[in-house]
Amino acid sequence: MRLVMLSPAELQKEYIVTFEDRPGYLYAHIKGEKKDLSVARMYWTQIAEKALSANHERVMVVEDFAETISIAEVHQLVSELSELPIHDIRVAFVDPHVQHKSLNEFGILVGENRGLTLQSFDTPDQAEDWLKKN
Repeated sequence: MRLVMLSPAELQKEYIVTFEDRPGYLYAHIKGEKKDLSVARMYWTQIAEKALSANHERVMVVEDFAETISIAEVHQLVSELSELPIHDIRVAFVDPHVQHKSLNEFGILVGENRGLTLQSFDTPDQAEDWLKKN
């Protein structure tokens, strides 16, 4: 087996991320077919950088991937993210794929245990309500 390392430009082809400045929060939408740990690291880093550079205290992330990473990779990813200076940012996470719900809830638990403020929601409307109330 040959390991192939992808450049950031090549990883960008694996997903599309769009940002919108909405009243009271930053909206990030990520869409792709297959997610792996490298792809997840890349777009979560982009989200963190965007939120920090624009001084956003609230972020909604809508993540739309048919496939997802393993539970071990979720643990690793969230642990790595918790080392970034994002502890003052509230993150509302939305995944339209119901089959990912338990994995997403595990990621939320890992993040909360590491001092992050995040919550998982089924719809963007629920996420927006939480962001605007808190």
